[in-house]
Amino acid sequence: MEVKIYREPENEALILDETQLAEYHELTSELGLQVVTQQEQQVPNVYTFLNSAMTKQLYAICPKHTAVVDYKKSTIPVEVLKVLKFAKDNNMYEGYEIWYNDIEPDPLLIGWNYSNDTAREKQYGWQKDRFLMARWGDCAMELPELLQVGFDKLKQELLDKAKQAISTCKSVIEDPDVYVRKVLSEQAVSIDLTTTSSSTIY
Repeated sequence: MEVKIYREPENEALILDETQLAEYHELTSELGLQVVTQQEQQVPNVYTFLNSAMTKQLYAICPKHTAVVDYKKSTIPVEVLKVLKFAKDNNMYEGYEIWYNDIEPDPLLIGWNYSNDTAREKQYGWQKDRFLMARWGDCAMELPELLQVGFDKLKQELLDKAKQAISTCKSVIEDPDVYVRKVLSEQAVSIDLTTTSSSTIY
C-alpha cells in the first residue's frame, strides 16, 4: 500500500512550521487579504486546486464518489486519516469526499468548498471548488502522471464510442429501411459520443 499526499511544495511549510504560519497570518492581515472561507480557517489551503479539466480527468479514473463517513470499500490508511483530521480540525474545507472505482483500487481524498455564498446558501452541488488531498493504493503517482491516466481513459472511451458510432452509421447505410421503421415506431436511433466525464459532476 502506497500513499501520496498532494500538498503544494512551495506552501507546505505553512502548515508544518509555526513560525512561517505566524508570518503568513501577519502579512495577510497587514495587506488586508481575504484568505479564509466563511469558516474560521486556521491554516491556509495548501492542497492542489482542481480546475474543470483536471476534475474531469480524475473523475474518469474514479467515477464514484461518496462522503468520507460513508466510504466502506477499503481501509483508509492512517497517514490519510491524519491528513483528514488536520484539515477538519483547522476548518480547511466545508466537506470531504472519497472518489473511487469499483473495478480498480486507488481512491482519492477530495476536499471542497462552495464557490460562493449563493452556492453555499442554496447548497448547489455543481458550484464547488475541489482540492486533491491524497491518494492511496498499489502505486503512488505525481499529479501529472495521474492526470495522464485520466486523459488516456477518456481517450480510449471516446475511441470505443466512435468505433461503435461508425458501425451504427454503416448499418444505417446498408439497411436504412430497418432504421426508418425504428423511427416510425418511436424507437431511439442515436449516435452517442458522451464519456464518463461529459456530464456535470456533483
